[in-house]
Amino acid sequence: MAEKLDARIEKTLDKLRKALIELMKEESIDSITVTALCRKAGINRNTFYAHFGEPVELLQNIEDSLLGRMWQTLSKVDTDALDLKNFVTGILTVINCNRETCQVILSPHGRSRNFINRIVGMLQEKTTALWISKGMTAEEADITYHYCVSGALGVIESWVNSGYVTEVNHLANMLSDLIEDGQIRNINRYY
Repeated sequence: MAEKLDARIEKTLDKLRKALIELMKEESIDSITVTALCRKAGINRNTFYAHFGEPVELLQNIEDSLLGRMWQTLSKVDTDALDLKNFVTGILTVINCNRETCQVILSPHGRSRNFINRIVGMLQEKTTALWISKGMTAEEADITYHYCVSGALGVIESWVNSGYVTEVNHLANMLSDLIEDGQIRNINRYY
């Protein structure tokens, strides 16, 4: 019986997620009401409030799910050696498999800065530790990390908003080369 209940809850949550994505194509998350969301999803407000307090919490749930999929993909990458190409390919693949959702989250109607900041934090500690082991100071590693990741995420955001024109592997190669070239130059410059 619990399995049947869980399936119903998941179906309801799926309806809510799809309805929110549809509404966010036209309006900002901040202007979406619970009433409009429930009407679009075909559920009542009490059902919504059983799971969330406001639409932004549902968006947070969607973001959490995407980040979980990214983390699951990235957990297969050798983070001790920081296989950058596989890391970037993993992120791009998850984004590419969730095109519509990512386009909405990264649009002006979403909270792109929040989502991007969460991606930035995913591997910061391991990445900067690796660069420090190669000779950078903690400050230099932090600056290099934020520079590389901000640039890469800007490219990813542009890729998403342009309709995924560049093929995933080609973009992953370009980004990993740019990041590796930048951090190697930085290490060689000072050491």
